[in-house]
Amino acid sequence: MNNIPLRIFVMVLIAGIIGIVGVSILTIDITVLSDTYEVIINDHTKTLETTSDIRALIYKHQSVISKHISAEDEEKFGEYEAEAAEIEKSIKDEFEKLRPKMQDVERGPIFHDSYSGFVGYLANAERAVYFSRTGQDNTANYYVVYVMDASVRSVSEAFDKLDAYAESEIERASGEMNAYIEFSKISAFVAIPVIAVSMIICSLLCFKITSNLNSYKNQLEIDIENKNKALIEHNEKMLKLQNTTIIGMATLIESRDGDTGEHVKRTSVYVAMLAQAARQAGYERETLTDNYIEFLIKAAPLHDIGKITVSDTILLKPSRLTAKEYEKIKCHAREGGRIVRQVIGGIGDEEYINIASDVAAYHHEKWDGSGYNEGLSGTDIPLCARIMAIADVFDALISKRCYKESFPIDEAFNIIRESAGSHFDPALARIFLDIRPQIEDYLKSLGE
Repeated sequence: MNNIPLRIFVMVLIAGIIGIVGVSILTIDITVLSDTYEVIINDHTKTLETTSDIRALIYKHQSVISKHISAEDEEKFGEYEAEAAEIEKSIKDEFEKLRPKMQDVERGPIFHDSYSGFVGYLANAERAVYFSRTGQDNTANYYVVYVMDASVRSVSEAFDKLDAYAESEIERASGEMNAYIEFSKISAFVAIPVIAVSMIICSLLCFKITSNLNSYKNQLEIDIENKNKALIEHNEKMLKLQNTTIIGMATLIESRDGDTGEHVKRTSVYVAMLAQAARQAGYERETLTDNYIEFLIKAAPLHDIGKITVSDTILLKPSRLTAKEYEKIKCHAREGGRIVRQVIGGIGDEEYINIASDVAAYHHEKWDGSGYNEGLSGTDIPLCARIMAIADVFDALISKRCYKESFPIDEAFNIIRESAGSHFDPALARIFLDIRPQIEDYLKSLGE
């Protein structure tokens, strides 16, 4: 009997030592795992940020090359070439940041694919600059729109694989972390009945560790969320650069027939006014959502991008076109739809790509089915193309072109009125006529 307290003390001491040692080991393991997890998160987050920066810089470089093609003097050539060289150096510096991290079996080939794509892009960019300097603008445009863009997609696809690999690594590490946390909770729960009352201190310690783990997990989730926000901001910057490139391409195409890009700006404004007025009037309200209208306004500048496939001989002809020439220029609508999907397909929102493609392909279709290229009629013509058709025709009427003088405002509105139900959606034409005061105020602000 006298030995019972001693035995109890020894049992409690042994249980306490075992419990404390076990908990200490568990704590050390979890700390090591947590530190490893944090290293993985930081490493892959930096990789994602670097790939996003490279994508953004490449789009910026492509935009500068587009500007080079539209330049007209040596000073501008030199200025854009210097800017392009500076961006090129920045891209190479970003690639050098990635290189030390890409020595393993998984990521090494992906890195080399992306860098090879970039080298190919630079070679094509040099050719575009050469053609631009030698006055071969059509060939230079072809390199920017087709060849260079293919290289950009090659780099982007390689980075997508790298991003997917990084995300899978993060998910795997997160799964291991969560599994270990669950294991520690189960271990703590099982330990309590084993060491009973004598291990209250140990239980409290386990509870404390579990609480700390949950707090640490919550903090990690907060850190991941913050880093995801940073990545989203990078993506938004990249989208802005994409939009800048697209607008530059559209303006470059418009400048071929003497326009300075004002047609692109004005038609975008008309499209915005008409789409918003149509929604307020209750027309196609389910389709004309905020996102739809925003995408439509962004897509409007691309409506004539297919003209890049039309030769200057036809596009700038001041006299009446022959039947054969007219057939060639009509093809710009179908080609525009194809080019939009080829250039921005896979790098933008699917709804935006569909709207932009429809605007380019179908804005010359007519309500009575007499338009081109598909001969669509009525509501078979996408809503975005019906809106674009009115804006495009109205601005073309009041604008001076190489083959015609500008029409008076009154006559332009009369043509819209008379063409309702034949050329244009009659409901949209009436709404456009209703917002005439708003349109005239806008034109006055431009000094028209």
